[in-house]
Amino acid sequence: MPNPRVCIILLNYNRAQDTIECLNSLRQCVYDQFHVFVVDNASIDQSAEKLRQEFPDLEIVSTGRNLGYTGGINFGIRHALQSPFEYILILNNDTLVTPDFLNHLVAAIVQHPNAAAACGTIYCEHERKQIWYAGGRLLQWRGMAMHEKKGLFIEPTALNGVRKVTFITGCLILLRASVLDQIGLEDERFFMYLDDIELSARIRAKGRDLLYVPHSIIYHKVIDKENENYFKRIYPAAIERQHAFKLYYSARNRFLLIKTALRGPQKLVAGVYFLSIISIKLLVWRLINPRFFKAAWFGLQDFRAGRFYEGRGLSEFTR
Repeated sequence: MPNPRVCIILLNYNRAQDTIECLNSLRQCVYDQFHVFVVDNASIDQSAEKLRQEFPDLEIVSTGRNLGYTGGINFGIRHALQSPFEYILILNNDTLVTPDFLNHLVAAIVQHPNAAAACGTIYCEHERKQIWYAGGRLLQWRGMAMHEKKGLFIEPTALNGVRKVTFITGCLILLRASVLDQIGLEDERFFMYLDDIELSARIRAKGRDLLYVPHSIIYHKVIDKENENYFKRIYPAAIERQHAFKLYYSARNRFLLIKTALRGPQKLVAGVYFLSIISIKLLVWRLINPRFFKAAWFGLQDFRAGRFYEGRGLSEFTR
């Protein structure tokens, strides 16, 4: 039997060099039935032209405007579904893959017919034996999820056993195309951040499984603490803007996640827990960090007002 056909989607926004490096690593992929295309999310740095120069045969589709992570991914999935692919792989463009990563993912999901999605092991690119993701768990009482073994130094040979998990990261998701009508696509209200937790919870609520596949290995360009501290010294204002930008969506989307993904007592517990934590932080930030206070406060206001999708994130916290 021939291998199932896989469509790999890379979302690019003003990061052509990362996308080029990811595509170069995919050139070494030994799986024999895959197609790659790039969704350019209305980049303003001539990303599409740079990519076409480097890869003349590359398929690039443009969204026309910035749809955020969720909108850009859905744009790509809808495009992929126009062709007969059995699986769709969502892959962050700031990753590097190992040659057989896709073989392991596909083999595992084929052997588990009830699985809707699968994810592999993700190491840090700056420290290739340090785990970033090796399975994940939804913590319903907090309305959050955690990466198992994150930060630990573990050799690939010590990782064994495909298993079911309750959370997979959006950095690497192999989706079974035939179940997308049942589970749906990304919830575009999130725009970015925490959407993968909601998707994981929804897949399981539909009675489908999530798989962690240890021997499917990729590397993620995570900024470690040492580099982050360096950039804080050199570009303090830019780093603070970046944190405020993320904080706006994280605060708004945390309540959206609790509202949409949790049920019964867990929803109440998670809501009270997060409201208590964010209230304390708002009091502190109002005194010592006005930018963070504004980001979190706007996030809470926009949740209450039902102002989702892009909201005020791009207009208020990228300047």
